[in-house]
Amino acid sequence: MSKQKMDILLRDILQRIPEKFIHILTGKKGIKILDNTFPSIKERKADLVVELEDRSIFHLELQTHPDKNMPLRMLEYRILLMQKYLDREIRQMVLYVGEGAPRMENSINQPNLSFSYELRDIKELSCKELMESSDMEDKILAVLCNVGDPYGYFENLFQELLKLPEKERADYIRKLLIALQYRPKLKTVLKNLLEERKMPLTITEEMMKQDPFFQKGKLEAKKEDILNLYRELQLPPEKIAKVLKVSEDFVREVLKEANEL
Repeated sequence: MSKQKMDILLRDILQRIPEKFIHILTGKKGIKILDNTFPSIKERKADLVVELEDRSIFHLELQTHPDKNMPLRMLEYRILLMQKYLDREIRQMVLYVGEGAPRMENSINQPNLSFSYELRDIKELSCKELMESSDMEDKILAVLCNVGDPYGYFENLFQELLKLPEKERADYIRKLLIALQYRPKLKTVLKNLLEERKMPLTITEEMMKQDPFFQKGKLEAKKEDILNLYRELQLPPEKIAKVLKVSEDFVREVLKEANEL
């Protein structure tokens, strides 16, 4: 998946106002998603623009890598927001969700121009509130924070996912896998968990549909089954293929790798 597609899909997680997430960032409750498109010579679309409970405007940009031009981008958004919401207090924040540190400036200081915004690293946020939230968007976003107990996090998340209708569950699994593109180490932890603890079939199937990364465990299991059927029951390749519902070519390839053919 390209970085651009990942960024677009990650923004999708925010569109239902993850309640705890917004409160952790602002100290206030988000009450309404506002139009985040700004018409100009070229269209601008912010990641998130929310009206808070005190009628102020909160503008959030998610950033996955350091960008030296970020202050200019945020200033451009500020001007557009001021034009659109003349009588409102405006608060802006860049939340860094990438690996490493957010090595970026968050201000512009030039003659007759002084501008700044908040710059925060999601990894420095306490994720306990997000993980305990009843809002699934909050629970998904928690994976981007400093997850102290990844196994516990995933197991609790799966318990909640299994309570959802199939279509809704699949959508949240898609969002989780999007977020995990930014946390490859946790992606490996999740894969190990699926294999070691035999998570429910409905979860593992959705994982494999959404991301080829999670198909390896199933493939290794098939290889082991092929070798067992060949060695223990002495079944020919064509019979093994029929029993396991795989191609005969795949069976022969596995047997050749194991020096059985």
